[in-house]
Amino acid sequence: MRNVEIEVFPVARTVVNREAVQRWLDYLGANNYDIPHESMVTDPALLIALAAKRCYLSFEPGLNPNVTKVRKDLTEYLDNILKSGHGSVLEHSSYSFAIEGVSRVFTGEMNRHRAGVGISEGSMRYIRFNDIPSWLPTSITLTENEQHLLDTVQPGSEMKDETYQAYMLAKKKQASQEVFKKQYAVTELHYQTLEDIWKDELAPTSKFHGKKQITSMMRRIVPMGVATGGVWTLNIRALRHVIALRASEAAEEEIAFVFGKIAKIMAETEPMMFGDFEQSAEGFWTPKYRKV
Repeated sequence: MRNVEIEVFPVARTVVNREAVQRWLDYLGANNYDIPHESMVTDPALLIALAAKRCYLSFEPGLNPNVTKVRKDLTEYLDNILKSGHGSVLEHSSYSFAIEGVSRVFTGEMNRHRAGVGISEGSMRYIRFNDIPSWLPTSITLTENEQHLLDTVQPGSEMKDETYQAYMLAKKKQASQEVFKKQYAVTELHYQTLEDIWKDELAPTSKFHGKKQITSMMRRIVPMGVATGGVWTLNIRALRHVIALRASEAAEEEIAFVFGKIAKIMAETEPMMFGDFEQSAEGFWTPKYRKV
């Protein structure tokens, strides 16, 4: 068993072709609308704003006779989109994340989200292991204080009730980690046995089709806690929805851990579209505008 850390890499996002946007605005007759400079707004936020303005032809007063004034401040404009629930325009922009070190527990939860989400996950039908990587759940990860208690407290010694409760929790975590290690050791032994049985078919010179079939067979004994990874692309509407659900206290611990990281990335990168999310002292995220 090889312990790994979960890492999130924001590998791509929507890019706006400003030259084409200018030609589009000229076609519409929006002669007085100045495209905001790149230093003022991200491309994903700009595209959403442009799409929303096209819905009402509200690039400037008078372009649509019904529109006599427009919001010039983009932060206020995008906040009003969120407030009014004009969520469809958020679907034009997207972010892609390479996420590594997550388990099949995470992918099983995450793959339920399909609307506005693209998924490319590491294939256990093709990928063979020489050991089994795994992320240690936060629920059994020892804090510095807990490790200190285990290192210094003598079994049977008198302790205050609060210290005793903390010590017993640390012991449970420690015992759970041992169970994990033993289970993975057994699985790795059996996985190696299967590789030995099929060593001729798995030889470097063997055909890939045969290796794929055997690898697919062997994956059935691998725990769902095995670390994997892939690329997930979400449009902004879907991303807000998934963060609201999965970075909350009610979410499963691993997916909450991942989307806590993603929520932080988005709050820092796209404050105009994620600035309404607030982080609790425990690290969970809640939006002001939940239904968008």
